[in-house]
Amino acid sequence: MVKKSIIGVTLLVLSGCSQLPESLQTAAEQPITDLTMVIENPQGVQGKDVRLGGVIASVVNEADRTRLEIASLPTDQSGRPDIQAKPQGRFIAYLDGFADPIEYAAGKLVAVAGQLRGSEIGQIGHFDYTYPVVFAQGQQVWQVKERIRLDDIDAYYRCLGIRCQYIHYGFRPGDATVHYQLTP
Repeated sequence: MVKKSIIGVTLLVLSGCSQLPESLQTAAEQPITDLTMVIENPQGVQGKDVRLGGVIASVVNEADRTRLEIASLPTDQSGRPDIQAKPQGRFIAYLDGFADPIEYAAGKLVAVAGQLRGSEIGQIGHFDYTYPVVFAQGQQVWQVKERIRLDDIDAYYRCLGIRCQYIHYGFRPGDATVHYQLTP
């Protein structure tokens, strides 16, 4: 009975970690989540709901809105950008009102939900680029958390024995792996 309770609590906690934040909900049940679809068919997707994310390249506060230039990364079902993936291109997201440039600084991870409305011509360096434009109705800035996992099964078994040699030897650098997790 205790094992079933522990498993139930664990599943509840894990399912809470993968849910889509309320700020990234859209009216459409299946919004566009792949920028390559937008780039390949810009006219066919105008006015449709999107949920896109990536790395902020620049932020500019205008009189009544904020303009974010975002290097798009694929997102999972919970809206988290995949930090291991290659960028898919860039898009512009307009947020209503003022967005603090500290919170929305270049290099931070963000996801936006809104509608596609046209495009803007700009430049990346000296290269002319056509940016799809998203008018965001919601957004989520993601924090990167590091988890270090020590995989030293041999040390675990040595500690279960009569002598606990692990305390004296410490862990070996080759035994550690770093996992990155995105959190709101």
